[in-house]
Amino acid sequence: MSYPLFPQGYWYPNNFADPVLWTPLPFVYVLIISGPALLFTVYISYLTGKLRELLSLRLVVGLAMFLVILLGPLADSRAPDNTWRAFANLRLLPSDANPGISFMAIQGISFWALGAVVSILFTLLYFSYPMYVKYTQTKNPLYRLLSLGVSNEKSYHALEKVLKFLAFIGIFIMLSWLAYPATLFMQTSNFIWQNTMTLPLMFVIEKFVADMAVVILIALLVRSLLPKLEVEFKPILAIVAIASAAAIVTLVIQMGIWLVRFGGSPYYAAFTHLYGFLGVVLTLYFISLITSIASFRALSLAVVAAVTGLVAYFLNKWTFMIKAQEIAMTGLAAMEVALPLKVYMEIIGVFALGLFLTMLLISLFPIDFEPKREGRV
Repeated sequence: MSYPLFPQGYWYPNNFADPVLWTPLPFVYVLIISGPALLFTVYISYLTGKLRELLSLRLVVGLAMFLVILLGPLADSRAPDNTWRAFANLRLLPSDANPGISFMAIQGISFWALGAVVSILFTLLYFSYPMYVKYTQTKNPLYRLLSLGVSNEKSYHALEKVLKFLAFIGIFIMLSWLAYPATLFMQTSNFIWQNTMTLPLMFVIEKFVADMAVVILIALLVRSLLPKLEVEFKPILAIVAIASAAAIVTLVIQMGIWLVRFGGSPYYAAFTHLYGFLGVVLTLYFISLITSIASFRALSLAVVAAVTGLVAYFLNKWTFMIKAQEIAMTGLAAMEVALPLKVYMEIIGVFALGLFLTMLLISLFPIDFEPKREGRV
């Protein structure tokens, strides 16, 4: 059986019947990836002593989201009951069955497992003595177990070198996750992904908008439950403002590159297929930028900045992950696709588990804890 040959290669029947091949996998990856980004900022803050606002909260939220990342590809798997084989038999190097180096196996399995171990250990050590304090107040044996036997401040300060080492290792692990989805997609035969040169940069910038927005919303909620918790929002709002501005500039530059390279050619219609969504994204990021700056004087606007930033992030990811797959491999046609309800339920389910794990960790660990290190607060 012969298949039609197009300028960029053969186009197979599944391109017509089911053009959106990656549904929950890429979308869940790029959204839950906020976990590694939060952990990245936590490790940077711990090592430098800078931007330590809500460090404990950022740590537990980041850990919760990082631990559920692999549920994205699991939901996309045709045989989820065999998923354990990926961990038991990693195919990292070329072989007869696997002709190339598997980037997904290296990053999505090896680095996830290593990142999970480092992050869980860092979290347990970071909260060890505070958990002992919590045990003395409640007499709950679970808190004593989680204190790891660290029952005084001297023993806790002795752990600082270990925590710094884990944070140093964690920075590189989480940094590798920040650009992982974008670099993975750009290796795929998708016309939009292969011609969006700023995609990795865009992913990294937008993660900081989403991460800080999530922290702001959770912090406002926690502060309403714990009135004594003092929170300094200005540094976090400043990150939202800077990242929103950078996202706007990056998107405008990318749209300009598309115009210069493809303007006047039949291929340019592929990019205009995304412009309706991108116009809304740019508007939302602009609102997030303005309201995050205005929040320095009126904190109530922080909710608007966080929500608009998150919606812009979600919509832009949907644009580049789902709408981009509606473009033919040739770049000369577009096909609107109606995704089944099952796909949306899978996405919601992964987030629901992430949020449940977040609430569980918040209830378990004292997120109002701020450690004193070497005489510094």
